[in-house]
Amino acid sequence: MADTPQCIAVDWGTSSLRATLLGSSGQPLGRVARPSGIMAVPNGNFAGELEMACGAWRQAYPDITVLMSGMIGSQQGWIESPYLEAPCDMKGLIASMITVPDVDGQIYIMPGIRARTADGAPEIMRGEETQVGGVITANGVTDGLFCIPGTHSKWIHVRDSQIHDFATFITGEMFSLLKNHSILGRLMDPEDTFNLDSFTQGLERAREAGGLLHRLFSARALGILEEMTKPGLASFLSGQLIGSEIMGAKALYGGSNTVQVLTTGMISEPYAHAFDWANISTVPRDAEASALAGIWAAAKHIQEL
Repeated sequence: MADTPQCIAVDWGTSSLRATLLGSSGQPLGRVARPSGIMAVPNGNFAGELEMACGAWRQAYPDITVLMSGMIGSQQGWIESPYLEAPCDMKGLIASMITVPDVDGQIYIMPGIRARTADGAPEIMRGEETQVGGVITANGVTDGLFCIPGTHSKWIHVRDSQIHDFATFITGEMFSLLKNHSILGRLMDPEDTFNLDSFTQGLERAREAGGLLHRLFSARALGILEEMTKPGLASFLSGQLIGSEIMGAKALYGGSNTVQVLTTGMISEPYAHAFDWANISTVPRDAEASALAGIWAAAKHIQEL
């Protein structure tokens, strides 16, 4: 007997839209992916873009609920959803969902979270809270440290099933900017492959005194003085940035020896080596499955109302 779809889960970020049709137990029944992130939607026609992505599902199941998370709820998105103050749990996130007005059917957007790190710096996130909430609800993880590597890596501290606080490191964005738009990248080949020896040297450089702004210039000096081969310079730069990220996270959250790492597929080779270098054991979690688990928890709540 065919399963009856229960909701449409939409992860709508800056660069892409991913929609998943979920069945009666939260299992995927169908998937659609489009390169239409919120910044690429013509004239802000989010309703039209959603129709392009999953209009067939909505026509086939007119009463189906659509649940969205990510940057679609930002100021640049469809409609701004609130930032909840940390600490907060999945129940608080679900209770603070907003409905999209003036559309056919039920369409909800998950809220984001705001917090302050131990040093008082303000923090915000959208989308990652749904992924972490999915791990908490689906896997029973009530305490621990999470890492979501990426353009803006997130380190998230969970305590008593609540997102207690978190910190953002713009590691991926800094690597792209420095490699592609700074003098440091002039000696680097855009097609360079990962070089473990150079990457490890970069990690070790991250431990040294003087601050990141001082240490980064060595990526150019080593190449100019021919003390490192040009194919290794990008990996050396990456090692410095990822090493600085991990050192910063350890300074904020103590010497946690285990981190839940949310990724699509396997943990990337650079981060895997960096975690080993820092003596951190990892528990891999599938980022997409975790996001779907978080949205499914919200869908079940709506069904119970």
